[in-house]
Amino acid sequence: MAVAKVCGLEPHVDAVKRWLSNTSEPWALILDNADDPRLDISPYFPVGNRGIVLITTRNPDCRIYATVGSYELGAMEPDDAVSLILKTTGVRKQLDKSIRESAKPVVATLGYLALAIVQAGAVIRQGRYKMEEYCTIYHQRRHELLSQKAVRDVEDYRYTVYTTWEVSLKMIEEMSSEAGRYAIELLQIFSFLHHDKISEEMFHRAGTSLQSDRHSEWDVSPFRAAVSILLSFSLINLNKDRLISLHPLVHRWTRDRLSPSDEETIWTQTTSTVALSISWTFETGDYRFRKSLVPHVDACLGGRNDGIFHLRDIGEDCQRMASKFALVYSEAGRRQEALQLTEQVVEANKRTLGEEHPDTLGSIHNLAIRYSEAGRRQEALRLTEQVVEANKRTLGEEHPDTLGSIHTLANSYSEAGRRQEALRLTEQVVEANKRTLGEEHPNTFRSIHDLAIGYSKAGRRQEALQLTEQVVEANKRTLGEEHPDTLVSIHNLAIGYSEAGRRQEALRLIEQVVEARKRILGEEHPDTLLSIHTLVALN
Repeated sequence: MAVAKVCGLEPHVDAVKRWLSNTSEPWALILDNADDPRLDISPYFPVGNRGIVLITTRNPDCRIYATVGSYELGAMEPDDAVSLILKTTGVRKQLDKSIRESAKPVVATLGYLALAIVQAGAVIRQGRYKMEEYCTIYHQRRHELLSQKAVRDVEDYRYTVYTTWEVSLKMIEEMSSEAGRYAIELLQIFSFLHHDKISEEMFHRAGTSLQSDRHSEWDVSPFRAAVSILLSFSLINLNKDRLISLHPLVHRWTRDRLSPSDEETIWTQTTSTVALSISWTFETGDYRFRKSLVPHVDACLGGRNDGIFHLRDIGEDCQRMASKFALVYSEAGRRQEALQLTEQVVEANKRTLGEEHPDTLGSIHNLAIRYSEAGRRQEALRLTEQVVEANKRTLGEEHPDTLGSIHTLANSYSEAGRRQEALRLTEQVVEANKRTLGEEHPNTFRSIHDLAIGYSKAGRRQEALQLTEQVVEANKRTLGEEHPDTLVSIHNLAIGYSEAGRRQEALRLIEQVVEARKRILGEEHPDTLLSIHTLVALN
């Protein structure tokens, strides 16, 4: 209508389209901020080959209109972001090294987002804060700063950083559909996770765990519909591996807009979702998945001063969640955090369930393992002896939990130098596991593996080597080539080969283990570092 008025045309869209289609002059039509995914903008395209139509939008679905391609503008390059804030603040010496250095923390804090940088620059230009103090003020008054307009000129962008996203959320709310409501709830849950690498798998595992009690399957359709809505407003991003991420400022804004009671509710939902996704199963995929959860567990536990025990009023469920988070930390090599959580679980279980409840004994058993990992061997030994006696008395001599605790006790005896006792107990566990669980149960293989280690320490190296070879083959067959248990057994087989003078075979195996552990566990996981140390020793 504005174009029609300026050009003296009939006040109708079709009149403008006809005029542009028939004019001999080259023209460019810019459809700016075409963000609403409900709006079909194709009826506004003139025809002909004299013109260019440029669409700016936060809706990635508008790519379907592109005839010469599209370009996605995300975060700015750090150096460009620094130039932008210096330009906005009116600094003349933009190439001055010290001035550029002072601007770097500001643009990094703002996630290199152009609109936020312009806003911050305007605040600094107006003399309210200096560049050097902006970050400190930002952390104290983030919501206020990101809700202020950058400048007052009528021709400037009419939204602040926060109101830009509020407009999008209002559009979603106006959908009045279940998918729209779920999209908003999902965005709020994302805000209590780490802002990067959020997987559908987490929600699938949590949903499956929840639905298993109801004898039904988790329906992925509502989740994907909600994700599609959030993508259409560019509130989230999806990478080639279908992992979800949020810009750090969107992440903070989503949480900032919640009331204290809503924040409590969403934090509880999020933490429960993460815990539900964690299972006590130990296939290769389980280890990989739990490793991916570490930053999300950090985000959840960091959301409250007392971490997961903020939910202590829910009793046993809180302890179970804490045990799961301890498992995640332990497998990631974060042993101190795992130990602290497990100590708290033990105390809570003793207080609420009693000293000899199976869950209490299970948590004490886990604590003994954590103490052993931390090098506190005497404490580990004392606790394990207590658990073994209590399990024998309450569960029986050959209950799997009893055998598991005896197995751990044997390892504790070995670490304490009591090798004959350790060997005797391990032989007992192997025979009992074979009899009660079967020859190829993972627990049987673990006990045979530790028996091989015991034989090696006792100088019975040929027996140790034969057993370790058996375990490696069985683990490959039943668990897979790169399961952590398989890699442990291959690592020990390499040591056995080295001791037997079979150096080249040992070297080949330990190189395989190093590469697999780097890929699965990470460069700095304790098990990775151990295998690298062994590789260096063999060289």
